Amino acid sequence: MFKKVILYTNRLDEMKGFYEYQLGFRIVEENEESFALSIGSSVLEFRASERAAFYHYAINIPGNQFSLAKFWARARVELNRQEGMDEIYYANFNSDAFYFEDPAGNIIEFIGRRHVDIMDDFTVDSLLDISEVGITTPHVQQVGEAMEAMEIPVRGNKGIEPETLNFLGKDPHFFVLVPPKRVWYFSKRKSETHPLAIELADGRMVEIDEEGHMVQKQANNPVSDLMESSAFSGTAQMAGDENWSLAKGFANRVDERPIAVDSRFGMASGSKIFTAIAVLQLVEQGKLELSASLSALLPKTFPNFHATVHQLLCHTSGLPDYFDEEAQDDFEQLWQDIPMYRMQTPADFVPLFRDLPLLEEPGVRFRYNNAGYVALGLIIEQVTGEEFADYVEREVLAKAGMSESGYFRLDRLPKNTAYGYIDEGDSWRTNQYAIPIRGGADGGAFVTAGDMAKFWNRLMDGTLLSEETKSLLLTVQAREGEAAYGYGVWIEQQEEEIVKYYVMGYDPGVNVHSGYYPKHKSIVTVLSNAAEGAYDIVKAIEREKKLRG
Repeated sequence: MFKKVILYTNRLDEMKGFYEYQLGFRIVEENEESFALSIGSSVLEFRASERAAFYHYAINIPGNQFSLAKFWARARVELNRQEGMDEIYYANFNSDAFYFEDPAGNIIEFIGRRHVDIMDDFTVDSLLDISEVGITTPHVQQVGEAMEAMEIPVRGNKGIEPETLNFLGKDPHFFVLVPPKRVWYFSKRKSETHPLAIELADGRMVEIDEEGHMVQKQANNPVSDLMESSAFSGTAQMAGDENWSLAKGFANRVDERPIAVDSRFGMASGSKIFTAIAVLQLVEQGKLELSASLSALLPKTFPNFHATVHQLLCHTSGLPDYFDEEAQDDFEQLWQDIPMYRMQTPADFVPLFRDLPLLEEPGVRFRYNNAGYVALGLIIEQVTGEEFADYVEREVLAKAGMSESGYFRLDRLPKNTAYGYIDEGDSWRTNQYAIPIRGGADGGAFVTAGDMAKFWNRLMDGTLLSEETKSLLLTVQAREGEAAYGYGVWIEQQEEEIVKYYVMGYDPGVNVHSGYYPKHKSIVTVLSNAAEGAYDIVKAIEREKKLRG
C-alpha cells in the first residue's frame, strides 16, 4: 500500500547518519535537501525543514523474527517502555510490537506479523514494508472522509471518530488518523500536526499541509517514474550545481536486497578511460611515448603488430580482436570453450588474438578494439613492473578519491555490490559465468555513482593529468560517422561545441553510461545490473535538466 512516505525534519544530517550508519538502512535517494531509505518494498524519505517535527510510523517485520529483531534493535537504540514493558501483543492485529525513537523524536514501531515467517537471521533486509503512518490533524473528520472518498476504508466500518485513533486501510497497512495532543502509545509525546506526503502503490498521493488539511495529487518525477515504469535496475546520479541520486531494483534478486545509491556496479568497457589515463601518466613521466610501437615495446609477445600507443588508445590499431564488436554480438559465447575463471590478467587474453591476422593496417580507420586495450594493459605492466589492476587502483582510482571502486573478482565481490543479471524471459540468472572473473585493461572495473562523480571532477581539475595531457585525452583523435573518440572516452559535439564527454559499457548483466557536460559542469552517471536501460535514463535526465543545449 505505502510506496513512499515523505516526512520532514530540521535535523537532516543527524537523521541520515542515524539511519544509514547506526541502523544500517540503505539510502536509495538523496540530494542536498533530502534522503530516502529502503524499507522492504516501501521507501521512507526525510526532507529538510526549518521547524522541528516528529511523527509516528510503523514497519512490518516477520512474526517469527520478533525476538531477533528486538535483540538487533537493542544493540543500536534504547527501546521505549510502557508500564515497565518494552513490547506488547495486539490481539486485534495478531501482532507483537516494540518501539523506539530516532534523533528527531519520531516514534518508530516494529510490528511482528505472526502470519509471516522468514527462516533467517534478522537484518535490515528482513523489513517487509511500511505498515502504519500517523496523520495528526485538527481536521480529523474532513481528512478521514476525504480518504474514504479515495476508497481507503475505516477499519471496522464504524465511521470517523474525531476525538480518538482512526485506522484507515486494510490489514496490514493503515493510516493512523489522530487529533493533536493525544499521547502516542509507548511514548510520552503528544501528537502534533506536521506536513507529510504519502504515495500509494497505485500512484495516488495523499498530502497533509502544515495546518493539517489534505491535498490529493499525483506524484511527478519524470526520471523516477521512467525508472519505475521500465523496471530499471540500478542507480542514477546527477552531480554539479544540482546533486541527487536515485536507486531502483535489487542488488541480489534471490534475497531481494535492494540497490542503494552507493551500491557498486561493474562498468564493462566504461573503465577503458582508467587505462588511458594510466598510459598518459606514464607518458607525462617520460617512461613511454605515444609514438612507440607495440612490436618495439613487447617484441616477444607481438613481434608483428606495429601499431603505436596512440593508435591503441584511439582504436585505430587494426589489431585482431578477441571480441570483434563489428562482427560478434554475444560476449558470453567466448566462454563456452574458454573457462572464464582463467581470465584474470591481461596476459590471459593474449592467446585469444596474438596469432590472428591484422584486421587492417594501423591508422586506416576507427574500429572499436578490446584487444588493443589488453595490449595497453601489458605495456603498463612492462613499464611499471606491476600488475595492471594494482597499478591503476593506486595511480588512478585512489588519486581520484574512488575509495569504493576497484577491479574485484566475481567470486570475491565486496559488500554492497550489485550482482549482474541476465534476463532469460521468465527468469534471471547471474552473469558470473558470462564475463571474465576479473576485469582488466579493456574493462570490468566496479564503481559507484558517487565515485564516478569524484573521477570526473579529479580529471577536470588536473589531479589525474596535467592540463596539456588532459587535452590530449579529451581531443577527438578518431571518428566513425558521427561518433567521435579521444583516448578512452567518447566525445559528443554539436556544431563544433563539446556537449559531453562520456564513457559507456555493455556486458551480459552490465549496462552503464557516465558523462561530464562541460557547459553545465554537471555529471550524470547511470549504472545498471541488467543488460539495458541505462542510456534511456540518461536521455530522460538530459531532457529534464536541459543538458544538451
